[in-house]
Amino acid sequence: MRQAALLVLAVTAVVLALPIGSVAAAADTAPAASNTTLGVHLQSNGDARWTVSVAYPLNDSDDRAAFADLATEFERGQGGPSLAAFRSAAADATERTGRPMQIVDPARSHGITDRSDGPDVGTLTLEFTWTNFANASGDRLTLGDTFAGGWFGDLYAGQTLRVYPPSGYSPDSADPPSQLSDGALTWTGPQSFPGGGPTVVFVESPGVPWLLVGGLVVGALVVGVVVAYVWRGFGGRGSLDVRQSADTNGPGSPSDADGDAPTEPPATPRETPASEPADGESEPTEELLSDEERVERLLEANGGRMKQSNIVEETRWSDAKVSQLLTSMAEEGRVEKLRIGRENLITLPGEDEE
Repeated sequence: MRQAALLVLAVTAVVLALPIGSVAAAADTAPAASNTTLGVHLQSNGDARWTVSVAYPLNDSDDRAAFADLATEFERGQGGPSLAAFRSAAADATERTGRPMQIVDPARSHGITDRSDGPDVGTLTLEFTWTNFANASGDRLTLGDTFAGGWFGDLYAGQTLRVYPPSGYSPDSADPPSQLSDGALTWTGPQSFPGGGPTVVFVESPGVPWLLVGGLVVGALVVGVVVAYVWRGFGGRGSLDVRQSADTNGPGSPSDADGDAPTEPPATPRETPASEPADGESEPTEELLSDEERVERLLEANGGRMKQSNIVEETRWSDAKVSQLLTSMAEEGRVEKLRIGRENLITLPGEDEE
């Protein structure tokens, strides 16, 4: 396997020499990183919002103190993944592809997630936008030529690359083959990339989005169950109204009336069980919500405020995804973030004023 992916190892406790320049690392006292996740969130115009998240297990108070120092230096722009290295790669890719590329809108953040099943985890996250990262042409979005040149390298154990398509796009091809996890094409190390990185083609999906299709399928299944239940309730002989009409209009109806046949299958008890599965139709509605709306609903259900770590546990999303999402929501004014000790408190706007 060739060199590790760019900057992935740059956040360990030693200074590493990488293909496009050396990157400053944390102090020797920093805890060792356990895993690294690189997220590439593509947009329909070819831009990509990158996240580079590095997780550190915090086994004791010494690890926590070391991580606090590391996080302070990282947010000052010292140590950790280097934007200079990405800018160098973007300049090289501009010459090779002919598409003007820039690294813009950088942001650095950190967080600590409390774990009940192991040591707490500290996370450093670098975010930035890489313009024209993918080639947008009509309804196709192609990713691959930017990776050429060997600047990215291979994934080692504990390293993960996730590529998220824009809304309304679906994967058409991927090389090397990948797994689909949380809506992203995912490669987990050890993984080699003979072409310098993965090659992926996304195609704009005609018609309704994937999630809506899934919701319609679930809804159709629920309706099918209801119909089958009602049919079985009437002995498979059709609706009660049709049977009553046939009995009263046909010859011999007086004798039928004497037997009180129309009153045997009470309408109300039959309708009640059939309506119960219909309540389940509200379940797919949760899947149709955007990530931001799911967070807002979760906050409303918990009195308007939650710890960031609890949001991670409730949604079962990664620390990096939750951190990026909350940062974006805070910039839009949809939530407020307050640092209390070693934990982020997330509140809905105006909640503190009540």
